[in-house]
Amino acid sequence: MAVKDTSSSLFLIAIKESFIALLPFIFVNSLLALVVALVDVWQPSWHGSEAYGWLSQFSRLLFSFFPLLALLSLSFHFAKYLHVSAVVVASLSIGSQIALHIHGSEAIDLSHGFDFLFGDARAIITPILVAYLLQRLMAIKALNLLQSSSLSSYLKLHLNLLIPLILCFFLVTTGIYWVGELLGLVLSPLIDSLAASSPLFQLFVRVLATHLLWCFGVHGDIAYMLVLGVDNGLQPVALNLTLSQFTDLFVLLGGSGATHSLLIALFIASKDKNAVNVAKLALPFALFNINEILIYGLPIIFNPRLILPFVLVPLLNTMIGTLLIVSGWVSFSGNDFPWITPIFLNGYVAGGSLALPLVQLLLVCLGVFVYLPFVRRYSLLVGNKGFERDLIKRVQLQQDIDKISERNYARQQSEDLAANLNLEKTIKEVLNGELLLHYQPKVRLSDRQVVGFEALLRLRNERGQLEGPYFIPAFDQAGYFNLIDTFVIKRVRDDMQAWARQGFRPRVSINLNPNSVLSQDIQSMLIEHWGDIADRVDIEVLESMFVADLNAVEASMAHLRQFGFSFVLDDFGTGFSSISLLSKITIEGVKLDRSILENIKYRKGQVLYRHTCMLCRSLGFNLVAEGVETPEEEAFVASAGVSTVQGWLYAKALPADEARQYALLQGRASQEAGEAEMKREP
Repeated sequence: MAVKDTSSSLFLIAIKESFIALLPFIFVNSLLALVVALVDVWQPSWHGSEAYGWLSQFSRLLFSFFPLLALLSLSFHFAKYLHVSAVVVASLSIGSQIALHIHGSEAIDLSHGFDFLFGDARAIITPILVAYLLQRLMAIKALNLLQSSSLSSYLKLHLNLLIPLILCFFLVTTGIYWVGELLGLVLSPLIDSLAASSPLFQLFVRVLATHLLWCFGVHGDIAYMLVLGVDNGLQPVALNLTLSQFTDLFVLLGGSGATHSLLIALFIASKDKNAVNVAKLALPFALFNINEILIYGLPIIFNPRLILPFVLVPLLNTMIGTLLIVSGWVSFSGNDFPWITPIFLNGYVAGGSLALPLVQLLLVCLGVFVYLPFVRRYSLLVGNKGFERDLIKRVQLQQDIDKISERNYARQQSEDLAANLNLEKTIKEVLNGELLLHYQPKVRLSDRQVVGFEALLRLRNERGQLEGPYFIPAFDQAGYFNLIDTFVIKRVRDDMQAWARQGFRPRVSINLNPNSVLSQDIQSMLIEHWGDIADRVDIEVLESMFVADLNAVEASMAHLRQFGFSFVLDDFGTGFSSISLLSKITIEGVKLDRSILENIKYRKGQVLYRHTCMLCRSLGFNLVAEGVETPEEEAFVASAGVSTVQGWLYAKALPADEARQYALLQGRASQEAGEAEMKREP
């Protein structure tokens, strides 16, 4: 499982870094495209000038090189993380792409730069396939030509690449070719059927197809036109409205993916500083519907966290726009507008009133609500790695530090991703099951009477099986501790009220997350729900709670103590328990962890347990021994001066009704034993 998580994490990291590296190129190219488009709109008289001709050709030719640059960047980054030669991966990928575009005796026309690669999804997929396949082939020792150790490792490495290189080129090129041929056979009848369908159906297909292509790093509109063989953007979908105008007005609000909504969601909810910075950089261009910076910078492509809303929001906008047109709620003036016209302005020009801009505002707000949960989940994977950059600045061994930093970053990304996936899995399991509270009795040794209970969480899973609170660490790490503690507070209150109606009023202890004790909201909830019974509630806390800010914790405890709550130090004896801490904190009791009870089979363990008990009693703390499971352990803790115990020797954690019945039976048995003892006395 760890290997799988690491592989998926490295894949996402390599994809993200590949396109982040292209941001300067995308920025410059988007700026050039914006300048040319603005001249087309506001200064058409400049079209005949030499400067305009040079600028427009430069922008178009420069952009035609983007697929090649993307191929090189992907080759470098995947080679880096998979520990193969970047030059070999790039060379193989370029060679494979050229081979795929050679058609018999027809010569490739290079007069327009690298347009033959433009819009071809294979330019993005090829270097990834090459890098992974080359890594696998290099690991096969039978393919190595040289085994001698007398040659330099660098020379031997590259000579041994000969056979893997040839095999990789053949397998990738032929594999991609035949997959492409198969897709062509499958798509041909579909394209014919699409051409004969209604304009609105073609609209839905176009929106879905172009956005799916964008998710793989391919320019959706151009690739769609290459597959379809014709640009159907001029096809009318309503009176005075073409298909392209429909997408500009209702679908591409900020560019593909309706990324105005994504930008707003990022500014509202993202905790990823890099994502916010990319959003700030993309904002001025998104106003003119240029969003390549956002698509490649976050990235959205190959990003499982953002692909779904990126496709879903435009489809939702298409559906709403179609319904508005069919119902006749919106009309169009027939005024033309270029694709770079900002949102609201294009709506006003196309509709001649404020109706369309209001619809666009509604669509943007709706898109924000769709993007928000995905942006929040995407932010869970983010960690602050700034210390690595500072370290690199201070150390001269730049290359070695880079390698260590990359490995640490990859490992941390893998751990973050695994934790996030585990959290999602755990949340689903909890939602599909039922949270319960069980109560483990605390027994007084002198007469075996139940003097209280500890409330413990349990989960009945969807199969009906009862499980312990394995989910608590994942919830705590994700910051959801307040949800668990809120459930415990309310459920314990309900159970204590039900017991009170039956005349049963035991003492109950609860375990709270350290942050909850400091939370004013949780404190208010404790007082509101338990204010009248607080004198029968013990709050069990851990030593770790006092480490960060002892004064703040003591102040919070003192506030709650005014209402009758008591505090008990839980799990004393685990980890690095500090005896000096006992002299600094104000608590009413101490619970001795079973881990130190297990060591009483050794003489030193017995001495440690007895002296710990003596120390706690001398400081005035009530003692509870946890984890008593055998009569021998019971006899020992009694001899050490412990008067209250809990453990499986007496009972496991029980449902509320069973816990009450157990306490009543123990009380009755204790009373009968006392009466029998009195009868035996002369």
